[in-house]
Amino acid sequence: MTILADSREAQISQLLGTTIEQLDITDAAFSAAESCYLDLGDHLSQANAQVYVQGSFMLGTVVRPHHRNGEYDLDLVSQLDVAKTSTTQQELKNRVGALLDGYREEHDGEACESPGEVSEGRRSWCLHYGNFHMDVLPAIPDAASPSATAIELTDRNLRNWQKSNPLAYVEWFRTQCAKQFEEERAILASSYGSVDAVPKHRVRTPLHRVVQILKRHRDIYFASDLDDRPPSSLITTLAGQGYEGETDLVDATMSAVQRMPEHIERRSGRYWVENPACGGENFADKWNEYETRRLKFEGWRAAVERDLNDFLLETKGAVALHQRMAKAFGNAPVEEALKTLGARTNVARENGNVHFTTGGLLTTATTATAVPAHRFFGGETTR
Repeated sequence: MTILADSREAQISQLLGTTIEQLDITDAAFSAAESCYLDLGDHLSQANAQVYVQGSFMLGTVVRPHHRNGEYDLDLVSQLDVAKTSTTQQELKNRVGALLDGYREEHDGEACESPGEVSEGRRSWCLHYGNFHMDVLPAIPDAASPSATAIELTDRNLRNWQKSNPLAYVEWFRTQCAKQFEEERAILASSYGSVDAVPKHRVRTPLHRVVQILKRHRDIYFASDLDDRPPSSLITTLAGQGYEGETDLVDATMSAVQRMPEHIERRSGRYWVENPACGGENFADKWNEYETRRLKFEGWRAAVERDLNDFLLETKGAVALHQRMAKAFGNAPVEEALKTLGARTNVARENGNVHFTTGGLLTTATTATAVPAHRFFGGETTR
């Protein structure tokens, strides 16, 4: 039997989860980006460069773009097996840039669309495509680190090589929700044939959804202030540190947000949020250069907490709740979520296995269909 959310709080979490579900990257968009990444990796491997994905694509926390350019951002590492004593940051940056220029000029467009241009950033190069771009980070192995996946990377604004470990970070993130991660892989196994066949980046635990909720809320909140919006690495780290296994999505998000200040350190007068997979990398480094960014982060964090409380305290009915949620996350995904929930209810009712509860918080104003019997906490595949 399919069981409906059996309390007002659970219904709100159900609507929130289904709203964020609508913001998952589509299969078509993911496949397009993946084919281009694999094509680039094949090309650069001819120059003995190892290319791999980092960031939200690897973690499974991508959300539909909201900002003006509307592009997905695919983060890659281009690692060359070069000793630090035999090159400089600038030489490495130029070498990778030349490889990317060569790729763009030689690209025949068979495996994926051709990149429009290559532009330079502070630490990386960017290949621009139709609805996404790939940030390619030049790196070399960190020979001094005990971790086999540690890297050193370039930064044109800093004299010293910067350290990071993107692959270890992914493993850290998954350990923060290890129990839920394995449970969700088991749920997805029926679609892939076995647990081992389930791609890890397709798994959505409550922690994955919390990160997506926070990133979407940030994108709306900072829509006209992109320079000061908190980076995803900072949000993901603080959310991962604050997550303690909650399964209710509102509770998990509220708890993670409330615990964030506990994981913001002060070291010798400097704000510090350390990369848990790479000691010495500070995700809050910009706060020490721009105090306004820290203040705006705190204002945003308080706004998330306030909005979540407002969802729970809303007493004027379904329409008022939907309007509040649309203001925080955008009208389109909330409307899509309501339609999805309604469709699931109809299917369950037609199959005679739906159990209805009172409340009706997740119904639309134009239908008497109750909320569907779908307890969504990240257990579905990406659309």
